[in-house]
Amino acid sequence: MPPLLSPLPPGYNAEVAHMAAFFNETLGFCPNSVLTLQRRPAIAKAFIALNRAVMTNEGRVSSAFKRLIGYVASHAAGCQYCQAHTIRAAERYGAAPEQLAHVWEYRTHPAFNDAERAALDFAIAAASVPNAVTETIEQNLRRYWDEGEIVEILAVVALFGFLNRWNDSMGTPLEAPALKTANRYLAARGWTGGKHVQTTPAPANETPPPETPIRTWRDVAFVAVQAVLMGAYLANPEALQISIPEAVRHLGLLLAVGGAGILTWAFVNLGRSLTAFPTPKVEGQLVTTGIYRWARHPIYSGVLMIALGWAAFSQSGWRLVLFAALTALFWAKSSYEEHLLARRYPEYAEYRRRVGRFGPKWHW
Repeated sequence: MPPLLSPLPPGYNAEVAHMAAFFNETLGFCPNSVLTLQRRPAIAKAFIALNRAVMTNEGRVSSAFKRLIGYVASHAAGCQYCQAHTIRAAERYGAAPEQLAHVWEYRTHPAFNDAERAALDFAIAAASVPNAVTETIEQNLRRYWDEGEIVEILAVVALFGFLNRWNDSMGTPLEAPALKTANRYLAARGWTGGKHVQTTPAPANETPPPETPIRTWRDVAFVAVQAVLMGAYLANPEALQISIPEAVRHLGLLLAVGGAGILTWAFVNLGRSLTAFPTPKVEGQLVTTGIYRWARHPIYSGVLMIALGWAAFSQSGWRLVLFAALTALFWAKSSYEEHLLARRYPEYAEYRRRVGRFGPKWHW
């Protein structure tokens, strides 16, 4: 079944295209629903602004959980287009694999806690027609969530009330990346895509933009300065030679070897979330296990241990100076990175309170 109206090209309206960059983070592409809305740019811009406001985290309702709320609301409304989008966005924002795989069983599955069950019960009842919110559902919701969080939860349901009706009535064609994610998580439970899966390619948004966020000048600056300092560290080992006792030199060598081990451990723990830039990867997850139980930035810790240890072993005053410069850079870079992580993951504030920056909390 062809859509009621076909999506317009992504650059059809410059203002809408600028605002729609938001969806490159949430989905990895601009959705066809927004591209269709461009026929009335004022509506498209108002919708994007509302979407951003609703999905901003002010309390404990995380980005991933908001998408799961959107999923169960869309499932209740029967919109297969929005089901595909919400499950994809939940995955990209780091929802636990167990929750993605068992969202249909949230009432009984241990991956969900009682607060999440209360919110999802409310979302389904609020999305139902006629409305099925009862006093019991309301009381259970208030038991776990404060007034501001309830506003966020219901705002997600209401937002998807608009999207469910828009996309199901429009027959919006489903984009290839969303189709792939939905087939992975939803097809086994009877999801087919319905009218949103086209027999011929959708004309407007066939090639999605890259799945990584647009780099800011700060990302580039931090990585460039880091590369210069590391290059300088390696470039002139004979400069400013100093005399260091033999025992200290060998302690420095042990420190460097330990730093290499920490660096390797951190790389393994991060997996696909690894990036040289402060801005976290869109498809990454917040890692708080493994070595990240003891330090928030063990990669920087490992590099600094190598830099200090090898400077001592090689008796290089030049390398000691550059170690100090790297320490200052990593402090600034990690501070900026944490600002971005706190915006992405509401739980990061508690993690930062418990865990030290470059080592165990009691050392820093």
